[in-house]
Amino acid sequence: MYQYIHADCFQYMPGIEENSIAAIITDPPYGVKEYTSAEIDKKHNGRGGLWRIPQCFDGHKRQPVPRFSVINDDAKERKNVFDFFTTFAGLAYRVLAPGGHVFIASTPLLSDIVTFRLALNHTDSEP
Repeated sequence: MYQYIHADCFQYMPGIEENSIAAIITDPPYGVKEYTSAEIDKKHNGRGGLWRIPQCFDGHKRQPVPRFSVINDDAKERKNVFDFFTTFAGLAYRVLAPGGHVFIASTPLLSDIVTFRLALNHTDSEP
């Protein structure tokens, strides 16, 4: 009745038939800045950058997590997030069946951009 897909939506959704998915449930990478090559290198080195490198707990090494608080009112940073969700919205609206739903884990820092972008139904409007 359902299928769980763990994939990069920008690579996966273009190959999906139009109007064929009833729901998209996602927890996207809001911190687009954290996923740049320079920041990924810092994460792998375990020093500096925008990633919180947690301490070991009970002998278990935990995975680094991004700091979403680094996205501020800088127009360039917010535009990167806007552009990310512009692309996502176009892909999502193409594959969603009529009456389909999109459930997105959100953060108050960026929910305005996500809501605005998805509500415009992938038009060419600017933020």
